[in-house]
Amino acid sequence: MILFLTYNDQPSGVYWSQVCDVVAHLNTLGGPRVRLVALVSARDYFGIRRKIRAHSPDAIVLPMVPRMKRWRANAALVSWACRWFRPTGIMARGVLATWMALRARDKGLVKKVCFDARGAYAAEWEEYRIIDDEALIRQFREVEKQVVQQSDLHLAVSHALVAHWKERYGYTGDAHVVIPCTLGKVHLQSGDEVERIRQGFGFSPEDVVLVYSGSSAGWQSFALLERFLALVLTARPRVKVLFLCPPNAAIDALVANWLGRAVRAWVVPAEVPAVLVGCDHALLIREDAITNRVASPTKFAEYLACGLPVVISPYIGDFSGEVDRERLGTVYSEGDAVPLFQRPSPADRTRLRDHAIANYTKAAHDKDYAVILRRLS
Repeated sequence: MILFLTYNDQPSGVYWSQVCDVVAHLNTLGGPRVRLVALVSARDYFGIRRKIRAHSPDAIVLPMVPRMKRWRANAALVSWACRWFRPTGIMARGVLATWMALRARDKGLVKKVCFDARGAYAAEWEEYRIIDDEALIRQFREVEKQVVQQSDLHLAVSHALVAHWKERYGYTGDAHVVIPCTLGKVHLQSGDEVERIRQGFGFSPEDVVLVYSGSSAGWQSFALLERFLALVLTARPRVKVLFLCPPNAAIDALVANWLGRAVRAWVVPAEVPAVLVGCDHALLIREDAITNRVASPTKFAEYLACGLPVVISPYIGDFSGEVDRERLGTVYSEGDAVPLFQRPSPADRTRLRDHAIANYTKAAHDKDYAVILRRLS
């Protein structure tokens, strides 16, 4: 058996597609059984457990030790899980979960550990203060260094992330695979009610609809996005903008300033693909930071799978170069001329969706997933 370990990850669309769907897919590849172990907040433990097991029925969901400052104490829970299930390997999502898995390996409770790296964790904490605790932030770089140097195998979401490890932590090995954030099951089904969706938001067939879908986290760079959209809405009277995100002061101010041309809404993850299909271009405008330079935003593949060209900043992980190379949208730098937006043709939408299916489904990366299963078994 192999354990897939997560620590303090909140139930969300990203968790379903990048954790639960991955575990389910790994179990179709004919290797050892993979089982999810999720350490979650004790607050609403039973509610979180119910949500996770709705997507991964055999998941082991355990209440983590309270308070982030005591995160290291959770290594005891991981050791307990290893004693109980006797896994040959652990695939651990993120720095903290991997550190805990490595402690279990040090005790001889598991043989191999794979670091499932979703980004540059220390840089993210330093740049965006994910937790406003200076002591925690200071220790994070050393913890990440240990995890990068000591793990038996690494899954990186971008080649840019591997380059970051080499530069910051002296990583010199080749025990890594690169698998970008892939499509969840919900994004593998296309919608066919485009005009009805558009009408529901007040968009006409003549409107060109730009869409942003995601969180309001700091790296989303809403101030930069707001400047870009102010230029677009001024220069392109046919353009309208849809934000699928939680309330945010910058976005709400833009909506108030552009009544009728900017709309903010929030829908459950399962409904997002149908709404995206009703739009025309997708937005991935972010500031230049290490966090963004190594990133693999989950929305990139989701946008393409819905047939949307992507407007992207020039330094987003491996994706900016791909957009330029494969004609997947527009690479935009602040100060460039405002793009001339038009509704994409059915043929263009089909080409973009085909690119997403060919490159960003989990099955497209079966060879690398097989390497992980083989090394951990």
